[in-house]
Amino acid sequence: MKRYSTISAKISVEDREEIKKLKLNPTTIIRRAVREEIRRERNKELVEKMKEVRPIILKLKMDDIVSDIREDRER
Repeated sequence: MKRYSTISAKISVEDREEIKKLKLNPTTIIRRAVREEIRRERNKELVEKMKEVRPIILKLKMDDIVSDIREDRER
């Protein structure tokens, strides 16, 4: 079972009225926005890690990689 924590945010009166007018669920909007931001930040971290390992990967020779894969398959 998931545990929840309460957060609060101030939004403009206009935005709040628009949410009510459109009959939107603010909880759903906030949860979706939080998940999206988490996803975005994790992707940024992955890109940074990829940039770190790129020089190492570029040093590898394709022939060596292919031969290693073939060797592993034979085991």
